[in-house]
Amino acid sequence: MDKHSTPAQWPVEQDLTQVRQRISQALGRDTIAALHRPRPWLDGLAVITGLGLFGLNLHALASLPVGPLWGLLFVLQGFLLQLLGLVSHDLFVHRRVWGARGSWLGSVLLTLPRLSLPTGYEQAHLAHHRYIGTAQDTEAYKQQLDSRAKRWLFASLLGIKLAQAGKLKAGESLKGYHDVSGQGALIERHARIEKWLLRGGLLALLPLAWYFPAHTLLGYALPVLVMGPVVNSLRIVIEHAEANPENPWHWSTCYRTGPVTRLLFFWDSGDCHVVHHIFPRLPFYHMGRAVELMRPLLLAHGVVERRSYLALLKGWFIDGHVHRSLWPRNGSATVSPTPSIS
Repeated sequence: MDKHSTPAQWPVEQDLTQVRQRISQALGRDTIAALHRPRPWLDGLAVITGLGLFGLNLHALASLPVGPLWGLLFVLQGFLLQLLGLVSHDLFVHRRVWGARGSWLGSVLLTLPRLSLPTGYEQAHLAHHRYIGTAQDTEAYKQQLDSRAKRWLFASLLGIKLAQAGKLKAGESLKGYHDVSGQGALIERHARIEKWLLRGGLLALLPLAWYFPAHTLLGYALPVLVMGPVVNSLRIVIEHAEANPENPWHWSTCYRTGPVTRLLFFWDSGDCHVVHHIFPRLPFYHMGRAVELMRPLLLAHGVVERRSYLALLKGWFIDGHVHRSLWPRNGSATVSPTPSIS
């Protein structure tokens, strides 16, 4: 790992308005409008398919003997858990496709099974978009991941909780990631309801484990506790692990996704994530087209495109390149962090 300390602050918040305007001028407002056009049947299909595949795979894990196929489905269950969260992120956090109340209920349905509190996540995630790259960025806690040991630990549920609580760096004082105190009566009420629902769900696992042990433990609990955090780490490497804090076009890792990675990460990571931070309300089913249209503009404005996912994983877990900094082109040297701003 590098010998430099991770910066506590980043350059002041970059206004993405000009970036959006430049893209809109280049592609035309009609094209941008078409890319944002909703298709309600695809939104509904995403929810039904995500829950259906998760349920079917849960049953398969409970029914099949442990072996290579079971192991493959076990890994898949981690991606399906993440899929539920990413569907909620697209449909209910950013686009509110079912209205305020319906989207809250949808996010509860898709997010609570992942042991994540939907209202807390929503408020933290929207603040991440609003304050990206500043000390107020709610994902600034990932700057604590400044050693290989911390990054491997972060691939566990314990590591995620410790990082979000600011416990992985001496002297760090962070507001809890899901803390919504002071954000309004309705938000706080939703958060309280979700906490009670989560507690009730966890208590319900005890009788379920007694009557349906394979389904509860092998199909659900083990994937949530083991594979979910691993897949989360695989995702963050192609979200903001590499970025240029001084370039508002390049706030995300521009890994060139293909059909498999787009499906596994629900059109949200890599080059899709670059576009997502520019146009956060763009639906997942238009993201592939949007990336192809915007790629020449991104590259022309200094965004570095990466084509090897393995090289990025090596840079994160082995070489120890600083989170949210420009990484070396050849992947052989450690990048010094951007100096902090006082």
